[in-house]
Amino acid sequence: MSEMTNRHAPLPTERTEGTQGTSPEITETQQFPEENTSGYSENPSLSHIQSNDPPENAPTANINRSAFCTHEEWFSLNGQVYKPGLYWHGWTKPRGNAEPEPLEIWVCTPINIIAITANERGESFGLLLRFVNPYNEWIEWAAPMYLLKGSGEELRGELLNMGVRLDIKNRQYLLQWMMESFPEKRIIAALKTGWHNDSFVLPNCTIGNEDIRFQSEHVVHNNFITSGSLEQWRLTVSQSCNGNPLLLLSLSTAFLGPLIKHVKLQETGGVGIHLVGDSSQGKTTALQVAASVWGSPGFVRTWRATANGLEAVASALNDTLLVLDEISECDPREIGAIVYAISNGTGKQRAARTGGMKESAHWRCMLLSSGERSLSAHMSEGGKRIKAGQEVRLLDVPATNQTYGLFDELHNYPDGRSFADALKQSTNKHYGHAGKKFLESLINDKRDLTALYAKTSDIPEFSGRDGVQQRAASTFTLIGFAGELATEYGITGWEEGAAINAAITAYKNWQDFRGEGQTETRQILNSINEFILRHGDSRFTPISDNGHNVRERAGYWRDVPSGRVYFFNSPSLKEAAAGFDLRRVLDALESEGWIVEHDIGKRSKKIKVGGSAVSLYAIRPVDEDEK
Repeated sequence: MSEMTNRHAPLPTERTEGTQGTSPEITETQQFPEENTSGYSENPSLSHIQSNDPPENAPTANINRSAFCTHEEWFSLNGQVYKPGLYWHGWTKPRGNAEPEPLEIWVCTPINIIAITANERGESFGLLLRFVNPYNEWIEWAAPMYLLKGSGEELRGELLNMGVRLDIKNRQYLLQWMMESFPEKRIIAALKTGWHNDSFVLPNCTIGNEDIRFQSEHVVHNNFITSGSLEQWRLTVSQSCNGNPLLLLSLSTAFLGPLIKHVKLQETGGVGIHLVGDSSQGKTTALQVAASVWGSPGFVRTWRATANGLEAVASALNDTLLVLDEISECDPREIGAIVYAISNGTGKQRAARTGGMKESAHWRCMLLSSGERSLSAHMSEGGKRIKAGQEVRLLDVPATNQTYGLFDELHNYPDGRSFADALKQSTNKHYGHAGKKFLESLINDKRDLTALYAKTSDIPEFSGRDGVQQRAASTFTLIGFAGELATEYGITGWEEGAAINAAITAYKNWQDFRGEGQTETRQILNSINEFILRHGDSRFTPISDNGHNVRERAGYWRDVPSGRVYFFNSPSLKEAAAGFDLRRVLDALESEGWIVEHDIGKRSKKIKVGGSAVSLYAIRPVDEDEK
């Protein structure tokens, strides 16, 4: 793994020579330190860079005029001592017959240009900058050239935010230095996290090809940070999931993101798991456990966001994990569209400022969600009915019916709350290592993982009766497969088969929670049942009672040995199953055996009422026990 941002040791300090339009080259003696948990590379010997006290014997600089030059130490020139930084070494304008004099202009604290960047299409050019902050820590940032437009205010703002000090009076020299610099080294600019060929790019590191770096208009610091150690995370977090199927499922889900492209062979989109259950029973703890694979507890976000905001977050977490807590905080009128957007992996098409079409955001992302209500229940609050496509994109898994809320095994803790608190404390100390270790192992795994996944899909427990069940089974299979891979790579410390068994259990619980049959069919039957319960005595009359006047008549009824048959007229049937085409309603009723009388070749029946024949639909609701 090649650490990129904030993790390089300082460059060699023999940097006093420079020429117009170029920055000094990096020597081959540059060393890279071991990874630490702070996110920075510290070097106590650099304390002089930000000091106001010059050393007693500052070395004499050897420079070429006129040129920019970065000095990483105090230096002396023409009998004077100068502080470290980027300088313009030029000449004063001569006055009269006087000779021009040397001119030394301090531009900013030490900064170097390492390489020029561009994406694979030769677009989005930038410069890889390396500079020191007030804590004497070296930071790297691939800055888009786009930020140099105009006065360069946006670029200076980002550098100031990261600790660079500028001479305000001479700030134009910084842009001039960058525009005149043409480093020989070329690297690929990755404009988002995730897979780039066979390498995986994160904002603070690249796993694989060192010549690929993350580039963004704004530096991303806090998504994929690390703390503690992988060993302690495995001991206190991962192994605590043993005996707890829902924790095993959640943690396995965290490893799924990188597999969407290379195992499922899917270019965009993803799918989601939604943990449903009572409050304060461990759902948020399960989310934090999953989030610890990639980052700190701050990796867990909430559903309280706009569709555009969640689109941006999903794009920033491409090929990893999106964790959203408490679905009730999302607008129930919008959440259906948000679920579609996140799972489809394509952002809204927007117009550019020039009037053309701006390139849409794309991502592959696994979503892990929680809430006290299912997606269907939450949508119904906004007057929306869930569609099969939404149901299969965010799978409701009941999560608080275990022995102790979400948990089954407390690992010697007295109660579920104590166990949850211990997990939260551990995820606050140890995080961010497992995801990187998984990526390293995945890149080095030369097996045909797609074939292995297909073999896992053949497990009988992952079969499905209809299209929705089959797609759900595919998701749970991939979750189990991801967990087994992480175990095989030595990351989780689980026994072989633990992740698969947890996925099988979750799939069965999802099936039980969802019920049998197609989503639309179940909704149609439920709607007609509810219509009969509301209006059975007020808008239906016995079919033999022809003289009874009824306002807004829905139809008639007749008792038969097997139960009461309701004869719906066409408008009332459409009303009862509002939102569905009449043909789709009749298909559902016929497939479930609810149409009990009809004429040959039709699904309605001509019945004589009040001296005239009318076409009615003879419907008898069938209980589950009768099937």
